Amino acid sequence: MPAVKQAALGLLLAAAAILPARAMTYGECTALIDKAPGDAYSAAVAWIKTTDDPAAQHCAALAEVALKRYGAAGDRLNRMIDQTENPYEAAALLGQLGNVRMLDGKPDLAIKAFDLAVKNTPNDPQLLADRARAYAAQKNWPMAVRDLDGAVQIDDEDPELHLLYATALREAGKLPEALGAIEKAASLAPGDAAILLERGRIHLLRDERDKAAADWKQAAAKATDPAIRDAANASLKALTKK
Repeated sequence: MPAVKQAALGLLLAAAAILPARAMTYGECTALIDKAPGDAYSAAVAWIKTTDDPAAQHCAALAEVALKRYGAAGDRLNRMIDQTENPYEAAALLGQLGNVRMLDGKPDLAIKAFDLAVKNTPNDPQLLADRARAYAAQKNWPMAVRDLDGAVQIDDEDPELHLLYATALREAGKLPEALGAIEKAASLAPGDAAILLERGRIHLLRDERDKAAADWKQAAAKATDPAIRDAANASLKALTKK
């Protein structure tokens, strides 16, 4: 499950104004998170003492996420949600809160946050995909399928959405539909190792062993992510033992 995404930040706030006392901006504060999250948190807390700008609170929340203080980050985001009257800002914050709850191992709370986010912005495919991930963490595959079906109807050109949809369909036992979804993903991102890995799993369940082996060999050869390469090699090894 993904963490709070940098792309979502732009939906929330523009860069904060420079503070006379510290010459701190939102961009400067968040840039510090990657280098030294503890320092970023300290700077954000000092900034908060001089201003009521929500940008300072948000930078502190992101620093807490980087420090794996998920409970504190979630509480801070909750307070920000209560204080905003802008439904788009609220939706962005709720989406981030849902992802923080997922990092904290609390998919039930994540779903509640995503429910409110989707209510505010129902046509956001990423929010639907994030909620589907939360349902997947509960192994509630029918609900995950529902959300991902909605997501791909909104954005039919995102291979990752079709990959997630195929996985949920496979887990739900809908193999013909899963194969259709993964083939769509493969057409959008030819040679993608994660897609090849998943297509191999679907082929195996369809008793198409040769096709599964071919996909896993390609996945192992093309993977840049060691986890995907290892999974493909492990699948091949298990296949040869059967």
